[in-house]
Amino acid sequence: MKDDGEIMDKVVILFSGGKESRLLLERALQLGMAPYCVLIDYEQRHKQELAYASMSLNSKSIPWQEIKLHKLDVHSALTDGKGEYSGVSEWYVPQRNLMFISIAASIAESMGINRIWYGASYTDREDLFPDCYQEWVYNINAFFKVSGINITVEAPLLGYTEDMVWKELDTIGVDRNEIYSGYGEL
Repeated sequence: MKDDGEIMDKVVILFSGGKESRLLLERALQLGMAPYCVLIDYEQRHKQELAYASMSLNSKSIPWQEIKLHKLDVHSALTDGKGEYSGVSEWYVPQRNLMFISIAASIAESMGINRIWYGASYTDREDLFPDCYQEWVYNINAFFKVSGINITVEAPLLGYTEDMVWKELDTIGVDRNEIYSGYGEL
């Protein structure tokens, strides 16, 4: 509850432990929201990401759960080192955000939460991640509406470059040593 007795806005955040998801968490807390975080183990090569994520959430007493998506047998520089798809980043995992949003929507719906945040940024668009475009977010929301699902997917950082994300994190005092991302660090 907020101090004035109103119920806090709730949000499910797809949380990786990287800079974008950490900024989303900090924003939710600044706005007085009640975040519930979902971590996804999709057999990514950079397992440190999940350790940093859980450590960060536990230190702030944020409720969270980890979902395991194993034996997908998808290729990417993030999973098996084989980024093989034409016209997209080598780090692209086929339909990763669609899977993640679907899982988050199931959790959100069962908890009565009608908002999901994920950390797509403008840099992701520049780097050719097709599931990090405004049009993609718009169409996911259109699908939910047609399906009668009362959930909105939001990517609050779509206008942010990587430098802008770091600058805001630095401004609010987040220690960079508390953040981990496997992109380019494998």
